[in-house]
Amino acid sequence: MTFEERYEQFQPMIFHMMRKLHIRRDRDLYEQEGRIALWKATQRYSPENGEFAPFAYQLIRGHMLDLMRKENKIAERETVKSDEYWQMNLEAIHDRLLEIDMLMPYAELLTDHQKKWFWHTFIDELSVREIAELHQVSISAVKKWKGGALRRLRE
Repeated sequence: MTFEERYEQFQPMIFHMMRKLHIRRDRDLYEQEGRIALWKATQRYSPENGEFAPFAYQLIRGHMLDLMRKENKIAERETVKSDEYWQMNLEAIHDRLLEIDMLMPYAELLTDHQKKWFWHTFIDELSVREIAELHQVSISAVKKWKGGALRRLRE
């Protein structure tokens, strides 16, 4: 019997196992894993092991469970716990607000253009070129804003 014929015969078993294990996502991946397990069962089977069907059933089940464990472990590593995520965001927002509060008195000394340079440089961490592109002005204009701002801040 060729593998294709055996696959046709045992394909319902693969789908049965997927239903039994409640596999709803990545169905193609698990079907492929079932095919691989069936192929390995065909290679490893020996008549001394008993009938082929129970042997294949256990191998297909084992392969699918192994894949589920592997996928769950990866998902667990990549998923940030929701409470931790929001706590990290709150801390970042708090730090950002504190930073703005500390810089606000300095910004009040500057003209509107100088404030653009100041905030984009210290809060947004943009380069002179990026600020120029953002405001659609020349790089030298942004450099003049910077020079004027630095003079005012030193006074």
